[in-house]
Amino acid sequence: MVEATNFVEKTLGKSLNPDENLNKGNTPEATPKIKIPADIIIPIDTPPSQAVQQPVQQQPQTIQIIQQPPQTIQIVEKVTYKKERIHGFFRTLTIIALLVIGFLMLGESTGIIQLSINSFKLHQIFPIIIILSAIIIRSYKWIFGRILWLIIFLTVFGGLFGIEVYTGLNPSSKRKWWVDINYSLATTNTTTETNLYLNTLIANSYIEGNTAGIIKWTRNSDRNLLVSLGSTGTNQNISYINLNEDNNRNMLQNYLSKIDLTVPKNTTFDLLYIKNFLWLHTIDLNTFQRKTLKFHAGIDDITIKVGNVLPWNKIEIQGAAANVTFEIPKDIGVMMYYKHFIGMLKLQDFDALTGHYFQSTNFNSAKAIVNIYVNLGVGNMKVNRVDAK
Repeated sequence: MVEATNFVEKTLGKSLNPDENLNKGNTPEATPKIKIPADIIIPIDTPPSQAVQQPVQQQPQTIQIIQQPPQTIQIVEKVTYKKERIHGFFRTLTIIALLVIGFLMLGESTGIIQLSINSFKLHQIFPIIIILSAIIIRSYKWIFGRILWLIIFLTVFGGLFGIEVYTGLNPSSKRKWWVDINYSLATTNTTTETNLYLNTLIANSYIEGNTAGIIKWTRNSDRNLLVSLGSTGTNQNISYINLNEDNNRNMLQNYLSKIDLTVPKNTTFDLLYIKNFLWLHTIDLNTFQRKTLKFHAGIDDITIKVGNVLPWNKIEIQGAAANVTFEIPKDIGVMMYYKHFIGMLKLQDFDALTGHYFQSTNFNSAKAIVNIYVNLGVGNMKVNRVDAK
């Protein structure tokens, strides 16, 4: 064992005892270097604590500078705002003006007021006002403005058309609150005519003939129904009956006249004239005879039952917005003129002619002919052919 130790010490050149090596001056630096071949890779584990940390690079901070807009931009914004306010103000005035015009047209149509300055009719300039107002309202950039423009334009234009239709047969003489109608008639001494006039503002009426020789009516309203009987003219004998609704009231009050009118069955009426602004009417012409029926309607639902037909009978209906229904026997021929601005027409057994004329298919073989003239603003008309009674 000792010999082996001595052999190793002689070979390595140092003692195997550490203490002796320190005494002899053998330091770690004196230890001979061992060459490691190049093809041998010795892995070296680096503890986490000894890992090399990369320095964190700090981004340079940029300073934001808020620049104030130039003074000229503020001035332009103020001017634009003022223009928009002025534009909106005039648009509002335009809408108010249209509403006022609508009420004036309503008053003129009902005979309450008459729009004229030195005999100049103001309704003649309504189209100009409508066009200018439509241009201003059309300037709205959003969809509501477009819809508002269309509604107001159609309403006012339709109202203007309706007023022209409604007042187309206005009588020559008027009173402020109701209408007395005088038509020019023949001036022979032998002329005798019987006329019936019914003038109301808002009414639900039913007119029929009866065997009684007097005119009677029932009404359910706070309005006064003025009745006048008599004759006019110096060279003619005209029996006329006027039933005029007293409109000397507040227009905003809710009044409705419900009238059931019975006329003498044995009397032939040369003229039956009805003028009403709003509501329902049923006229049964099966039970009395008449030569001419004229109906001026505002916004009405009208039902006319055609029965007894005299030679050259004529029915005229003019209205702003009306729903008209005719009940005509199948053995009566019809020559009809119909025209509307917006509406619908339903006919049964009719042939269309030129110029808004229509003729029933039994026109040449009918026992009697009735002539019908209808002119509506916004309307719906239907003709039903019924069995003869």
